[in-house]
Amino acid sequence: MLGVGEHELFVEGRAPCVVALHGFGGTVAELRPLLDAVAGAGYAVDAALLAGHGARVEELQDLGFDAWVDGARVRMRAAREKYGCVVLLGFSLGSLVAMQLASERPDGLKGLVVLGNALTLHPLMRVPLGLWHRTGLPLPDVYLLKPVAGDLVDATAMGSLVTYDRHPVRAALEVYLAGKRVRERVDRIECPTLVLHGRRDRVCPWKNAVWLADHLVGARDVSVRLFDKSAHVLALDGEREDVAAEVLRFLARVS
Repeated sequence: MLGVGEHELFVEGRAPCVVALHGFGGTVAELRPLLDAVAGAGYAVDAALLAGHGARVEELQDLGFDAWVDGARVRMRAAREKYGCVVLLGFSLGSLVAMQLASERPDGLKGLVVLGNALTLHPLMRVPLGLWHRTGLPLPDVYLLKPVAGDLVDATAMGSLVTYDRHPVRAALEVYLAGKRVRERVDRIECPTLVLHGRRDRVCPWKNAVWLADHLVGARDVSVRLFDKSAHVLALDGEREDVAAEVLRFLARVS
């Protein structure tokens, strides 16, 4: 069981407010060095827990993509009302939520940042989930133990992660299906977009970044950068300072 308070981040600052969305089973800890840099540059930050996260893993098992999107939409609208404009920043599952919201072309959206996007998963996860989905059978109430807290090259950063120690399989299927759903909507995204990915990512293939950049046909400003020495938890890995610098340059440009 996780305590909620220390796993969210809300910082007053100037517009655009960065509405940050963490990954599957995780918390704001995955993004903390990046968000500290954003807040340190004077920007407002709203990084709330997604539904089913930050408490008991059992609460995540039967939630679906719409629940995560609906909760994030509430945060985005509140930040827009307070600050006038927002930038959506999403990691992994959070990237899918952010892209779904961006594809709806909401008022006041200045930009989109996606890290380690989950448009497709590694074959070790994608193939069994896809096969089971095609059977049409309901998934049992199963949890898979995680061998490590997260996919990082810099093992010294592992202790900074605050995440569930198990994957709820029914909820994981929702992430897989959400990737398919969002892939069909990315051409509707119009706002400036920054795509960042670790080349050593063992959860979401780095080629996701290339695919996304090629299919953001409606966006007027798309930047992509791959980080050769980083894995999935990009904002916490060894190149985290470079990741933060890229995001700060993007924020300066769109604001």
